[in-house]
Amino acid sequence: MDRVKSENMIEVIMLVQKIKGYLDSISHTLQERFENRERVLLLARELIRYCGDTISLSHKGKKEEALRKYQVAISKASEIQKIIDNFPELLYGDIGTAYQELAEASIVISLYFDVDLKLSKELGIPDIYYISGIADAIGEMRRRVLELLKKNEIGEAEKTYEMMEEIYELLWSFEYPKSLVPGLRQKIDVIRRLLEETNHDIFLAKLGRS
Repeated sequence: MDRVKSENMIEVIMLVQKIKGYLDSISHTLQERFENRERVLLLARELIRYCGDTISLSHKGKKEEALRKYQVAISKASEIQKIIDNFPELLYGDIGTAYQELAEASIVISLYFDVDLKLSKELGIPDIYYISGIADAIGEMRRRVLELLKKNEIGEAEKTYEMMEEIYELLWSFEYPKSLVPGLRQKIDVIRRLLEETNHDIFLAKLGRS
């Protein structure tokens, strides 16, 4: 019996030692992953801020400032991607949101200024986040329509509205299941309401002109 207990104790010790050896072997990797997680989250917040600045400045017609913020945003996205290449498991939550913001900023700055639209591969972001950014950009287009209506530029407002409609149709008829792009179904429902509201705003503006 004592011999059995002794053998069991040896097995337990060996098991613990094996687990300890494993944990010791990955501790450096885990520490590195933790540090990169903190770094990538900081970069994501910065990217979101620069994208917001790009969009806001675009609405104000401040091209040079908007372009500067946009270039910084792209550089932040590049830094994020370098980390994600080594730690792909970190691509979630705020990182995805930041990528969506960059796609949205790319569309908005192209809408306002003579700037070629950068697509997902050029920005180095996954397609699913770029598609979400396209959907989000519809809200910024509505904002542009309202600004144009305030200036009584109804013709330009209608052109932007037509663009909103066309993008909506493209997203709605997207051949792949919308569930492959997280939140796309809900975004499309929001876009439909935005279109209805925008169309009504344009109608009222025309009515006021007559």
